[in-house]
Amino acid sequence: MTGQRRVAVVTESVASLSPEEVEAGEITVIPVPFSYAGGAYLDGVNITADEFYGMMSPDLPPAETSAPSPGAYMEAFSNLRRAGYEVLCITATAKIVRMHEAATMGERMAREEGVGGRIEVFDSGTAAMGQGFLVLEAARMAKEGAGMDEILRRMRRLSGSVYLLATLDTLDYLAKTARIPGIGALFGKVLQIKPVILFAQGTAKPLERPRSRRRAVRRLLALMEERLRGGLPLHVAVQHAAAPKEAEALREEVEERFCPNELSIHEFSPVMASYTGPGFLGLAFYEDPESTPA
Repeated sequence: MTGQRRVAVVTESVASLSPEEVEAGEITVIPVPFSYAGGAYLDGVNITADEFYGMMSPDLPPAETSAPSPGAYMEAFSNLRRAGYEVLCITATAKIVRMHEAATMGERMAREEGVGGRIEVFDSGTAAMGQGFLVLEAARMAKEGAGMDEILRRMRRLSGSVYLLATLDTLDYLAKTARIPGIGALFGKVLQIKPVILFAQGTAKPLERPRSRRRAVRRLLALMEERLRGGLPLHVAVQHAAAPKEAEALREEVEERFCPNELSIHEFSPVMASYTGPGFLGLAFYEDPESTPA
């Protein structure tokens, strides 16, 4: 699987990839638009995660977000097709956000404008670094010369193995958005709980309701361990929103406890953090289902 790159990979900024990963993978990232505190922003373009974290307040109205316009996808697809690439767009799960729908409309619009050739839109079934892992693997394969069918087959296998477990330090932000189905059942009069939420295979659901941050973090690790088969290459990304010290402590514990083949820390994108508030802490991970157990 070597040769000239034939497939270009596209995704949204909510995948939480670092600028270095985007550049190395030659990935096209479509920024998500949002407005907050009287300002209009493009996620990761005219505002950084740190800048946004500094603005956040539970006393302000929640951020108003939307999927990128179909036209933004159409433009990206058209430019890449003109450059001679087949296009694979890996979107955040259609079960929570409308990005997959917008990307599909963008593909249709490109066709109507006479853009020929292959354009595929793939629902990752997850978001944040769960989605990011798929994007990075697709980009790696594309750079090594893999064709579209080979990459899509790999994405279908991996998407069923990727998990994102997360805990929130506050429910003040999420309570205003109702973005995650079923999360409202957690609210009641106990907004001080630190829920643990699972994103996987196109669903997002609350798993547990710890009342302390320390217990929530312990449960993240335990719930991750329950989902590991063992003996397969393990890839882990610690994610956080304005919690770098906790993220580093969690990274060290993951390294000591699981010895993953790949381990990194990623900041949550501003759009995603607008739903969760500061203090979000998560583990995105997968074991490679196509590897031979040790």
